[in-house]
Parts: sequence; structure tokens; C-alpha cells
Amino acid sequence: MRISLVAPKTINRNPEFRFDYAYWNFYLPLLSLGHDVHFFDTSILGNKDLKNHIESFKPELLFCIMTGSPYYCPDEPWNTIGKETQKGNIKTFNWFCDDSWRFDHFSSKVCTAFHYCSTPEKSFVDKYKQIGYNNIQYATWHANSDLYSSLPNERRLNTISFVGSLRGDRKKAVNLLRSKGFGVYIPTDSSFEGMVSTYSSSFASLNFSKNSVDDATQMKARMFEVPATGSLLITEYSKDLENCYNIGHEIVTFSSEDQLLSIAEDIDFNRGKYEEIAKRGHERFMKDHDSKVRLTTVLENIK
Repeated sequence: MRISLVAPKTINRNPEFRFDYAYWNFYLPLLSLGHDVHFFDTSILGNKDLKNHIESFKPELLFCIMTGSPYYCPDEPWNTIGKETQKGNIKTFNWFCDDSWRFDHFSSKVCTAFHYCSTPEKSFVDKYKQIGYNNIQYATWHANSDLYSSLPNERRLNTISFVGSLRGDRKKAVNLLRSKGFGVYIPTDSSFEGMVSTYSSSFASLNFSKNSVDDATQMKARMFEVPATGSLLITEYSKDLENCYNIGHEIVTFSSEDQLLSIAEDIDFNRGKYEEIAKRGHERFMKDHDSKVRLTTVLENIK
């Protein structure tokens, strides 16, 4: 299929360019699946550029990951996409990322600009249908096994890592673990390569699920990136996890700082048990959550 991936290639406004999630986990896997893919970078290109690109490349599908942010994408090509949807010659699709806190003021307002959309939270499928949008599919996050699962799995003994910004509850939880003698490694290298290296060399990796807007939990890419490397996922509970993993058998969850501390203590006494959980988590990831698996299903649902 001829696919134009309409998404920001980077969301980094620093002088040092960094590819964003869409490059590693959408563009490269779509190429691996044998599709003819052009990455249309919405961080620097806009409406007129997309119109010209469509005329020259003649895609069968505009696969979009729209941000709605003029900061990251100053001329995000909403007008051109909307016109193509109306004409109907090219299929248009959008991958929504944060429906747990953006549905009411973003996703629900713009979904009709596309023939098809997806949501990362299964419960939101019904919410789309309640507003009259029926071409919605459930497609949560994923990770590209060609990259995440390719490094050696030499674990540091008793190492728990966290990649991300330390704020609010995250900082309190990490400080609690450290105060009880548990080392939590936080890398200074925030690049994609640094993140994958950290997960791959850690016995376990932490994920905090609350968003920064209203403290509700949500599905996040890290819930799939960590198991992709074979590291044990210790994640703050979010209800959609039950649609993705067997909790306690393939991943470990917590809902309070005390529960997180209990998990860290139990790992010290039952390391073998958690090695098996991590192994099963990786197997489940490869079966259901590898990018090539997820994206194949998405494309099959676009009729």
C-alpha cells in the first residue's frame, strides 16, 4: 500500500534533532511490512506542502498522527486532510494518543475530519459511537521489536530504572524506594537509543500512568516499550491494562506507594519469580503488541 505517514518526525525544539516515537514505531515497521511509505513531517511542513505531496506521491492512505498543537506543528495540515476526506479518493485515518484527557476537547471535535480513527483506550470506542462516529477501532500503544528487542539482555543485579521526568507523585515514589535502600537508576541520556539501552540493561523498569492534566491514569507507550526489551514492567495500574496483559503473570502493577515498595521488597526475596514474569511479559508483547502486529490489524480494519 502507498502510505503517507502524516506526523511530526520530531517534537524536540532543542538544537539537537531527535526522531519522535512515530519514526521508530510507525514509519520503520510499516516499511518492514512491505508498504511504500513516505514520512510527511508535520513539524516543519504544512497544508500546501501536503497538497503538493499528494499530487506527486499519490498515496492510497493518509495515516495521520495529529497533535492539535501549533507549538509542535505550526501549520498542521488540517485543511488539506479535511478536503481529501470530503473528496473520498484517498482514505484518511488518525491515530489518537491521549483520549483519557483529550477526548472531550480534541478527539471528539476533530474525528469527523477522517474516514477512520483509533483510540488507545478500549472504553472510548463506545464514547465515539455515542457521538455518532462509528469508524473507530481500538488500537493501543505498541513498540518496534526490531529495535527494542535487539539488544543483549544482560541485567544489572537489583537495578530498577525509570526514564522520564521526576514530578509530583513520581518523585515521591522514587524517593521512597531510595530511602528504603532500593537503587532507582534514572539515565541522563534522554535519547531513544539511551532509553532502549536503559530498559535492556535493567532488571525492572517503572512506569507511572497518571497524566499531567487531571491525574487520571491512561495507557502509555512505556507499558509496551519495557516488555519489548525483556525488562520487568512495574507499572501504575490503569484499567485498560487488563485488555493487554495478564496482571501479576506477565507484568506487575501498583496503585499506591506502599504497594510499589512491597513489590521492590518481594523482588529481593523472589527474584526468580519476577524473572519468569518478565519472560512471559516479553512473550505476550511479541505475540500481541509488536508494532508490526498492531499496525497490520489497524490497516486490515480500514476498509
